[in-house]
Amino acid sequence: MIINKSILIALGVVIGIYFMYKFLFSRSQVDEDYNEKYNKVLTSEEYKVKGQYDK
Repeated sequence: MIINKSILIALGVVIGIYFMYKFLFSRSQVDEDYNEKYNKVLTSEEYKVKGQYDK
């Protein structure tokens, strides 16, 4: 019985650490959408300023 409790506690700790990692270190969808739009504006011909990429 003690072994079962130890296994359940260890499993709970592992799952808790996993969820904390996902919560603290995950990138949100908003950040990805923002970066996609930002990169589109930087590289698009539509938003190009005269002489911006000319060398």
